[in-house]
Amino acid sequence: MNDATDLSPSPVLPRLTDRLRRGLPVRVTLFGSSTTEGIGASSPEHGFAPVFERTLAPFVAGGLTVINRGIGGNGAQEMHDRLPAVLADDSDLVMWQTGSNDAWQGVKLETYEELTRRDLLATRATGADLALIDPQYCRMLEECAAFPPFVPAVHRIGAELGIPVFGRYARMKSWCAELGMDRDELSPDGLHMGDRGYLLLGEAVARWLVELTGAPAGAFAHGG
Repeated sequence: MNDATDLSPSPVLPRLTDRLRRGLPVRVTLFGSSTTEGIGASSPEHGFAPVFERTLAPFVAGGLTVINRGIGGNGAQEMHDRLPAVLADDSDLVMWQTGSNDAWQGVKLETYEELTRRDLLATRATGADLALIDPQYCRMLEECAAFPPFVPAVHRIGAELGIPVFGRYARMKSWCAELGMDRDELSPDGLHMGDRGYLLLGEAVARWLVELTGAPAGAFAHGG
């Protein structure tokens, strides 16, 4: 008689989950534009990437390396042009922050989706796990007539390709409601996140990955 079939669901992020469970080193590439770069933070250590790294590191027994490949103003085409460097990182996870700048650039939604989808598939072919971060909730994007379709587009791509999406847009709206904040407190210049926004975002994305992988629970610092 065969052993009972394992009915437990497959991990959403199989490579990352396996390395965390086995206590192996983990490499994460953060790929995106100004949020990934940390523009708007008062100093580099207050940007998204350092907060993310500090929050996730206690859950990575083998040691965590975070590679920041964020360049402000990048849209899908600029990220496509930089993709070889991301592939050369040979990371276990590529966090893909996308969907904000193409609306400003006048890129057609279909063009954005096609190029982003193609590049995600090329990255997945290397064996890396993928996760998406959708656009920010802020005054300048809300005033951009071409912007609204880009938020659901990121989620549509994620659903089609089986890639988890961190819903930053909805999360930022909820932070404003729950914490009694105005959206400009999260993005003081109307576009780029400030220290408070980056603290909330970096911790939330790290927590999200812990939940997706089932990494051993631990105490997170509160955003304050």
